[in-house]
Amino acid sequence: MSDQMLTSTDYGLSLDNSSTLEWGDSPETDPELQRDKVSLWGEQFWSGAGGTRYRLLFNLYYLYTNKMAFLAEPDLLKFEMSRPDTAGGGVLDLALGRFRFFDLTGIVLDHGADGAFAELDYSVFRFSVGAGYTGLHLKPESDINMSAADWMDDGDDGVHFAPRRLFEILTVRFPEIIPRQKLSVEALAQQDRRSGSGGTLDSFHTTLRWDGAAWSGFYHDLSVTGAFNLSENFQGLMARGALRWFDEDFYGSRAAAEFLYAGEDFFTLSTPTLGLVNNPAPADLLRLSLDYSIRPWNRRFSPALRNLAFSAAGRLYFTSRRAFLGQELEGGLIFRPSADFGASLTAGLWAPEGGDYRGLVRLDFSIGL
Repeated sequence: MSDQMLTSTDYGLSLDNSSTLEWGDSPETDPELQRDKVSLWGEQFWSGAGGTRYRLLFNLYYLYTNKMAFLAEPDLLKFEMSRPDTAGGGVLDLALGRFRFFDLTGIVLDHGADGAFAELDYSVFRFSVGAGYTGLHLKPESDINMSAADWMDDGDDGVHFAPRRLFEILTVRFPEIIPRQKLSVEALAQQDRRSGSGGTLDSFHTTLRWDGAAWSGFYHDLSVTGAFNLSENFQGLMARGALRWFDEDFYGSRAAAEFLYAGEDFFTLSTPTLGLVNNPAPADLLRLSLDYSIRPWNRRFSPALRNLAFSAAGRLYFTSRRAFLGQELEGGLIFRPSADFGASLTAGLWAPEGGDYRGLVRLDFSIGL
């Protein structure tokens, strides 16, 4: 008897708005204060023989900001296949098209690319490999600026596309020797495909990560990453650790304590977010962070109030040699009464050592149609 085929289709429109008010001297001469994004999205799902599942996703957006009149392109165009009982009982997941790639840390690489990704999961052992090319993304939405040539292109209005960089990523998660403790290793290679001589930067990153449950409600995450500049023959180191606490019974509380250390010569492929007001590069940096969020009515009153959350955070910044740079305080409110509407209000204050204070207030909302 043949397997019954299942199909499902979904599509819609979404509107995302972000409005920012800043005070103090901004490091950017032309900061982005207004951002409006309209997206047309769709999803098609169907099943095949032997439990194989397929999915096609797309997202085409139109973007307006105070820095540019308009921008339109697809940031998601992805075909997925998931097939069980592959190669001795593993689950094979394949993805082709345009989508986001992430490394184990989420700091070295978090960027959209055109490429492919494959993962073979045996539950106790997981192996994945992927490759992507960034040069077909439009430049304003790209944050890959690894070299001086990248920064020159970023400021050149005649250059419309992101840096032409090709990367390959290989990740292995080993079987759990100790229950609920995961050990993973990763290799990330990157080649600069810019034509011409000089100014190119090829690189290699390798990461070792250990994460899992510490005790009831607490989870740890430790990683060490080496960055190797193959073109100029220097290397840097990053270490990161976090202890997170989750307790749904105590008003949906979430808390995290984190440190991040990056040596003077460390570098990343994409640009991570390391602060709301102050966002330093992950090099010659020691950052200490505390975060807390609470949903005081998570099991009370109406469903809308159950998804009302408050958050607070504090961050201390030092150089890698422990010279104090400054501190940042953040606070926020998140309100999501339904799946089709959400809003957040976030504020931050940056107090540098020996400098003038800077502040920021941001209002975001999202509507689905």
